[in-house]
Order: sequence, then structure tokens, then C-alpha cells
Amino acid sequence: MVGMGKKHDHVAQAIADKLHGTYDPTCNPDVKGPKARAEVKSTAAEIPQALRQLSGGKGAAYIVLPATECAEAKDRLKDLKTGIMDYTGKVVKPSTRKK
Repeated sequence: MVGMGKKHDHVAQAIADKLHGTYDPTCNPDVKGPKARAEVKSTAAEIPQALRQLSGGKGAAYIVLPATECAEAKDRLKDLKTGIMDYTGKVVKPSTRKK
């Protein structure tokens, strides 16, 4: 989504660097790498939207959230294969999707 804000762009670019991928604000998901992809969101309430944006791709999939939202997200995603990263790129819940 274009115009999500400087914080979103900064976080998405940092995650792209970590995943050896690219960030394109006009595409879904936000970050695409050779072995993983990620969608940056600001609240756990946006998880359903993030899951839709991550669907259909190959490799590990992560929802990137602020650290304050990660506990709720981990609980909401406990039975899913999608992983969670915080805004620093730390993996809070690993992705178990096939690589």
C-alpha cells in the first residue's frame, strides 16, 4: 500500500535487508525474498489482512509487528504455519511453511 508512512517503509526495508529480499510498497506482500516473505503491520488486529496478503506464495511467511503486539499475535497464530517477527527483525515465532 502506498503512503503507509515512513515508519512502515523503514521497517519493511530493514526486514527486506534481513531476508536478502526486496521491498516494494506497491506489491503484496511488502517484502519478497528468495526463501521468505513478510508483511509489515502495526497492530495484531491486522493479522487477517496480512494472512490474505501472504497467501499463495512459497517459502517462509512472516507477519512483522511492533514488539508490544507480538504476544497477542503469537496467541492468535499458534495453530498456523505463519511466523512472527518484531520490528527489529527478531523472530518471535518461526514460520513452519515449506521453504
